[in-house]
Amino acid sequence: MTFHDPRDVLREHGLWTKKRFGQNFLVSPTVPEKIAGVGGARPDDGIFEIGAGCGTLTRALAARASKVIALEYDRDLVPVAQSELAGSSHVEIRQGNVLDIDWEQVCHEFERPPIIYGNLPYHLSSKIILGLLAKPHAWQRACFMLQKEFADRLSARVGSRQSSALSVQVAVWAITTHAFDVPSHAFHPAPKVDSSVIVMERLQEPVVDVDSHHALRVIVRALFAQRRKMARKSLKPISHDVEGLLRLAGLDGTRRGETFNLEEVAALSRALKDQHLAQSTPARDD
Repeated sequence: MTFHDPRDVLREHGLWTKKRFGQNFLVSPTVPEKIAGVGGARPDDGIFEIGAGCGTLTRALAARASKVIALEYDRDLVPVAQSELAGSSHVEIRQGNVLDIDWEQVCHEFERPPIIYGNLPYHLSSKIILGLLAKPHAWQRACFMLQKEFADRLSARVGSRQSSALSVQVAVWAITTHAFDVPSHAFHPAPKVDSSVIVMERLQEPVVDVDSHHALRVIVRALFAQRRKMARKSLKPISHDVEGLLRLAGLDGTRRGETFNLEEVAALSRALKDQHLAQSTPARDD
């Protein structure tokens, strides 16, 4: 497969990188194929790519899958990617904002859960991943390139010092593995940090019963907002009765929230939901 250097492609179209869009184009001739490979796409798979850019990764994906939809936010780059993929009738380049995507509709278009690929901009990474977690059955796998520090936190074991509110939520629905690192010089312009490629393998069912994903999000945000404090202090802003909440979950409030494992966080989320239900249920005069 012929590699088209994005710097040459941009120059041919009279364009340049736009810092306000967080654009860093992959200029390594080997990395796109490597990303496509670790994402596990097969000929009968559908692929949705976040951020088509100049079509560099899109071309590698097109060689593997039966259908590719690639989304690009920058209107100036859409015709560039379309030109680069003009010979691939099974590839569609669309303009749009990934935060507006209805993942269930995308799944319907492919007639099966697609694989999601993307070189995610740092400022949108969390929002994109949370959007996918909100519709877990609308995708089968995600392969993302992220800032290395962010990727390390995302794939960290729940209960470890590197874990985060996001990694806990991801661990409920997916097994996340670190695939490989990508040095900053593989991009143009070169970012100040290295990147990593991770793979999120979505599970058929959640690992633990959290009962309410909203309650889970509230719990982990509270625990990790003040991760070094005792849980009873971290949970105060979200519960009118913290000791009762901890008692319902069967947990020691003197522990730091970052030390709770997935089962313990799930127990807290169920307890929070029960507590709110008890508070909102009117008393009965029997």
